[in-house]
Amino acid sequence: MTIELVQQLERSETKLVGYTVAVSLNQDLAEGIIIQLREQLKAQRHYIGKQCDDGVYLVQVYSEEEFTPDTPFESIVAVAVSEFGSLPDGMVSHTLPAGVYAKVIHTGDEIDIGDAYDFIRDQEIASLRPFDFEYWADLNAIEQGEGAIEIYLPLEV
Repeated sequence: MTIELVQQLERSETKLVGYTVAVSLNQDLAEGIIIQLREQLKAQRHYIGKQCDDGVYLVQVYSEEEFTPDTPFESIVAVAVSEFGSLPDGMVSHTLPAGVYAKVIHTGDEIDIGDAYDFIRDQEIASLRPFDFEYWADLNAIEQGEGAIEIYLPLEV
């Protein structure tokens, strides 16, 4: 496993379509809720029009209360689209704002992603943020413990 900090970069607005759920970290770890949503998205993504690429996003929108592993927050598992059309049943749209982001790359087993978030916390990278997101370019590699997960943290949006 490796963790690499790529300095700041500019990102343009990204439109997403997918599934959302409110869940705490502990609940997700115990029940595998995000993995279930990811599988559901993989099975249903052919219903989403105007997709930009094969990657998948995990957006995590935090509440204003102090974060603990038992604090629920919104998670959105989605794909990027060039424009919003009609949404398939049960799906939502979400827009990631343009802005300056810090990028951290976690390479290795997804089960160890917590180490990357520990690194982010220890380095005090965007410690007070309303959201962050992961980008999974190759889900098959990630599911086999060999892929890279890009984590983006807003610095200026």
